[in-house]
Amino acid sequence: MKKVIVAVGSLKNRPEKNLFDTFNQRLNPPPILHEIPTKVNSTFTQEAESILAYLKPDDYIIALDEGGNTLSTRQFADLLNQLEKSVRRCVFVIGGADGLDTSVKQRAQFCLSLGRMTWSHLLARSLLIEQLYRCQQIACGHPYHRD
Repeated sequence: MKKVIVAVGSLKNRPEKNLFDTFNQRLNPPPILHEIPTKVNSTFTQEAESILAYLKPDDYIIALDEGGNTLSTRQFADLLNQLEKSVRRCVFVIGGADGLDTSVKQRAQFCLSLGRMTWSHLLARSLLIEQLYRCQQIACGHPYHRD
């Protein structure tokens, strides 16, 4: 299953980029990162339209949203393992500073929360990529993850 991260904004040379790159390089294969550029005066609706235009009809969409389901790492690994058997492309969608438009959340098959705290959309990428790496290590029986 191909994994794709669609994210509003760009990490450029921010410290979050180094953290993201560290875990992204450890993944085999690494997910595709598709950044939705933010433009001056772009609207929430325009961000949503750009996200939706990138998605394919048969994509399995996991929207990251503070109101989504909170999973343990093991539960997340189990979800990905199940999807691996039936899905060609899993797309994780991270909105901008204001989150995701309702139209994107409605398109998603699953909404995932990274916890009850609010995270910066730029930091959320690093949190997600580390969890994807952790799930990979669980799947291959590596002791990186300790319950």
